[in-house]
Amino acid sequence: MKTINVTRIIVITLLVGFISTFSSYAESPAAISAKNIRQKFIQAVQNPEDLTTIPTSGEVEVLFTVRDDGTIDIKKLKGTNDEAANYVKEKIIKVPCKDFVYPYNQYYKVKFSFQQD
Repeated sequence: MKTINVTRIIVITLLVGFISTFSSYAESPAAISAKNIRQKFIQAVQNPEDLTTIPTSGEVEVLFTVRDDGTIDIKKLKGTNDEAANYVKEKIIKVPCKDFVYPYNQYYKVKFSFQQD
């Protein structure tokens, strides 16, 4: 009888521990928001709505934060050529970020590559 009770306690403890590990691997809201911001920026740069010409070559790396009012504050912009860097800067500044939940006071880094097909 004592062995059965000890076995039940061990099995229940293992089951609770196993179930709780699934919740610890869930993504944080900040990580989800970072993915959403990155996707929004890639869409704005790669598929411009205003039919501007996309640069034919170059790489641009942008480090930025989102202010409380939803505007972008570019901290660092590094590009292989000025045309690509100016294009990305122009597109990123126009992206609205007010609809994201936790993007504020965090640094985000996005890298863009342009290649002529």
